[in-house]
Amino acid sequence: MASVKFFIKGTSNPTTIYLRLSASNGVLLRKSTSYLVNPKFFNKKNGKIKLNQKEVDLTELNNNLENLRTTIVIGYNSFMSEGGYVSKSWLDNILDIFFDRSTENEHDYFVEYANDYIKKLPTKTNPKGGIGVAISTLKKYKTIRRKMEKYELSRKTKVRFTDIGMDFSEDFLSFLLVDERLSMNTAGRDIKFLKTICLDAKRNGISVHKQLESIKGFTAKTEKVFLSFDEIEKIEKVELESETLKNARDWLVMGCYLGQRVSDLLPMKASDIKYKGDLKVIELTQKKTKKKVSVLVHPKVLEILNSRGGEFPKTFSDNIQSNITLFNINIKRVAKKAGLTYKVQGAKINPKTNRKESGIYEKWELVSSHICRRSFATNYYGDIPTPLLLSVTGHSTERDFLLYIGKSSIDYAENLAKYWGIN
Repeated sequence: MASVKFFIKGTSNPTTIYLRLSASNGVLLRKSTSYLVNPKFFNKKNGKIKLNQKEVDLTELNNNLENLRTTIVIGYNSFMSEGGYVSKSWLDNILDIFFDRSTENEHDYFVEYANDYIKKLPTKTNPKGGIGVAISTLKKYKTIRRKMEKYELSRKTKVRFTDIGMDFSEDFLSFLLVDERLSMNTAGRDIKFLKTICLDAKRNGISVHKQLESIKGFTAKTEKVFLSFDEIEKIEKVELESETLKNARDWLVMGCYLGQRVSDLLPMKASDIKYKGDLKVIELTQKKTKKKVSVLVHPKVLEILNSRGGEFPKTFSDNIQSNITLFNINIKRVAKKAGLTYKVQGAKINPKTNRKESGIYEKWELVSSHICRRSFATNYYGDIPTPLLLSVTGHSTERDFLLYIGKSSIDYAENLAKYWGIN
């Protein structure tokens, strides 16, 4: 059951009348009604107008307040019966209708602003001084817009920037985890992208919630699966009859020594190898980040190339996405044949829900294209100076790199102890 009570704050004449909406479920919203009153004609105890025969306007004001009270209570009951989520924007909308206001700016709403924000991204100056963003980044912003649209549909409301405070953040996170069944990391990343759009709106003069700065994206610690040198050697030596699996095996092994994303690995060809003095390197511009990197060709990679007459293995499809999909399928088969059947902690996509689920799985089930770059980074961390590893993997910061391989400050201490000879 909802109730509305009116109150005033000041003693000046005239002073504004405010309303307080409260309900049994804990909803509590305050808002100015825009009505004014002489404080001596307002009963602070019961929140009502003190009627006076000499002051005819007080009767009209009293009637207006009672009509407003009735409108809000009826609207609340109707909205809640339909499963709605009462927010500040819902109350604002009720008041706009009651007072027949039509001065609303569509950019006050998250989705409408996000539409324009996304349209401008391809020509927007980025922090590195370039123009535009990676396709993957564009995709993430489109995803957060779509999730907000689904959230609004589920809560039967439209979200203004002034709604996006801590209460909203908690409810939106619940929506992502429960309704959308996303992983904690994906939800944390979505909160981060949500806040980025809000901050851009703030820079452009849009009013935002005073708690916006307190909203934080986050990363939950997860088990980072990689192939050790021993496991890579097992994969190298496994007997395979299928040419397709042999190609997949060689790409997988080379990937663990080249440290590149699959989108940069599979397009490699012999003509990409250049000589820098006596060194053989592959120079490429990473598709995701547009970073230029020079990758030294590891002896293991040369060994595989030499066994193939200097050529890279054949790929699986002319279509880029199909090529990656088939690579993922085939390297799992290779890993299983190589004996990676022991159980480890990890996460994989559940085909029924299309969501990543943590659990205990046989290791071959967790082998995917991502394992190439992560194995390179993890295996050589502590043996090769981190800045050199970053120059190959393309990570922007050491912090990003350490998060990627699941290292923390204690690992720094352990590495230092190793160099100092402390047991």
